[in-house]
Amino acid sequence: MTDGPRPRHPALRVLASPAGATWRVVVCPHAGGAASYYRRLVGAPGAPGSAAGAGAAVPPPTGPFATSPEVVAVQYPGRETRFGEPLARTMTDLLADVSGPVRGLLADGVPTVLLGHSLGASVAARIAAGLGPDAAPDLLVVSGRAARADRPGTAGDAGEGSDVVGPGPAARDDDALRAWTAALGGTPPELLADDEFFALHARVLRADLAVHDSLAATPGDPADVTVPLLLLAGSDDVASPPASVAPWAARGRAGVRRRVVEGGHFFVGERPDEVIEALRVALTAVAAGTCADVARPSAEDRWVWSREAVATDLREPAVSTGAGS
Repeated sequence: MTDGPRPRHPALRVLASPAGATWRVVVCPHAGGAASYYRRLVGAPGAPGSAAGAGAAVPPPTGPFATSPEVVAVQYPGRETRFGEPLARTMTDLLADVSGPVRGLLADGVPTVLLGHSLGASVAARIAAGLGPDAAPDLLVVSGRAARADRPGTAGDAGEGSDVVGPGPAARDDDALRAWTAALGGTPPELLADDEFFALHARVLRADLAVHDSLAATPGDPADVTVPLLLLAGSDDVASPPASVAPWAARGRAGVRRRVVEGGHFFVGERPDEVIEALRVALTAVAAGTCADVARPSAEDRWVWSREAVATDLREPAVSTGAGS
């Protein structure tokens, strides 16, 4: 990690920057989310702030990225530290706000993982596509995002996943939003029942769902992912089950890895230790030139991506359980 004062920008929140860090994780949050949620990654074993010691069950990591990473979260406008700014309501406006700061951050050459969760995966994929080969992240992580959700309006088989990204444009009243948010998990029930809190949350969530709705009309759809790609999915995610995330691999052109993590839609917060380790292992493979662990399927193929098809340790090759018709 470079020494000296770091550039500051309201669109970036440095959640942890441990001394001696050799790699970085940049996170694009989910719809309705904000930077502070991803402090959970800071507290993961092996990550900055972890209390795991010599007696921990998991052996300490080794290799070029054995250190705890710097963790930086993208802060979308209109929330937390940027509450007074107008919310973005199209992907074009959101990218105009956050792409430049991310580009500036990556200019220092520190090995970087760009992770987008849920709606954030669509943000991250478009940021990566716009950076070009000289400024691109070393690894793009698509987390908890159905492939068809990234391209609303495209044809697809309902069997590939529920593709649930919201209650639908015509049904986004407060009751529908509460029910949908509760179904996804990640928000304490007592907060959802608090009308004052929910009014603030609904304001942000509706804007972010409008960003999702704008994807079909957003120019520059990243048809190909030209940087190494890691797919993460929650085993019990009702919105983006593993089978719905898997077709992203057809867009990978620089190697694809995949990992199913126990948990629901917010498995990143539920199992941050597993997520950090998956990022570390994948980035190590990228550095060694061995990123790909699955064959890239044709666009027509539909994977049945079960937990049994994914190696527990990504150092071992994962095997697809089969291809669709």
